[in-house]
Amino acid sequence: MIPEFVHPVHKISIRTLLDDVVRQSTVDYPMFKVTPFANYPISETRQLPGIHQVPSMGRYWSTHCSNDIQRPTKVRLMATLNATPDSFSDGSVNNTLSAALTYSATSVRAGADIIDIGGYSTRPGAAFVSPEEECQRVVPVIQAIRSHEDQDVSSALISIDTFRWEVAETAVLAGANCINDVYSFTGPEYPLTQTSAKHLLKMREVARKLAVPVILMHSRGDAGSNKDYSQYKGGVLEGVRVELGEKVEAIIKGKGGVRRWFIIVDPGIGFSKTVEANCALLREASSMIANTPTNPLAGYPQLIGSSRKSFLGAILERPDADGAYEGRKTQPKEREWATAATVACAIQQGTSVVRVHDVQDMRDVVAIASAIWSYP
Repeated sequence: MIPEFVHPVHKISIRTLLDDVVRQSTVDYPMFKVTPFANYPISETRQLPGIHQVPSMGRYWSTHCSNDIQRPTKVRLMATLNATPDSFSDGSVNNTLSAALTYSATSVRAGADIIDIGGYSTRPGAAFVSPEEECQRVVPVIQAIRSHEDQDVSSALISIDTFRWEVAETAVLAGANCINDVYSFTGPEYPLTQTSAKHLLKMREVARKLAVPVILMHSRGDAGSNKDYSQYKGGVLEGVRVELGEKVEAIIKGKGGVRRWFIIVDPGIGFSKTVEANCALLREASSMIANTPTNPLAGYPQLIGSSRKSFLGAILERPDADGAYEGRKTQPKEREWATAATVACAIQQGTSVVRVHDVQDMRDVVAIASAIWSYP
């Protein structure tokens, strides 16, 4: 049910009823919000005439639910696996099947909760990749993970990082459990067009049919073509809430909408923002999902993906205020300590998921930061 739906008997909204449950409880977190993950590929026949095959729901992530705080029961680690030759931080490192499997196995054993597999780089100037080639890059990796001899690896959650419905559907049917879309279903065009609206409807249809979680990220189109990062009405915090919120509302509302419990939001750190705007989003990340009546993103689990991003490199190049240190240029792989600072900040802000490259080291950061900020 959507929060403002009016209960037919009590004549008040679902939001008000749930708020009353929380308010009258004698414990800190009387309820949990859950994000369920379907088991794919479907291994048993559950199909009824005229009805799409229904997957079983094998696992779920949970979030504490109260009026004034939202924190996950556990901060989840998303491992970044780029099956591409030209990604900004690790292009050509994991784009062979053996390397991808090694990274996946190592990440799972180091504590990754989900592996995010992408076959099309979103860096500025990246070469065009057809949907067919994108599928050829990611599907064999998904199938290989599902066939891995280590059961912990073969049963790991997998998300497919794509903005194309054909790739999303093919990847999920091959074994992925989640869709991660940097354009929030509207495709790479910006400003949004009629093509964007059609794209959203098709992605929404696929996500609804497959019944998988979807990660919806804020961005303003293709990184190589859109450079107007400064203009956000009401500032970057409000601008991201409004722009991403409009897409989320279009995705969940109306006939055929994606269920609310499948939505995870991502403010898009490093996408369509200035260095200062990225810092502001990290510093105030909790406000993105704050439980306020006018916030369209209120209550959703949030993912932060700041790992190795170029804005970190820009900050590291800056000299000290007194000029004693001149700063230094860094390659993406040299930004792990910088990434650690952003991960700690994200956890302090109540983030549910952090997307990282180096799982082992960031697992340590998550463990310590979670202990400091009183996670279980």
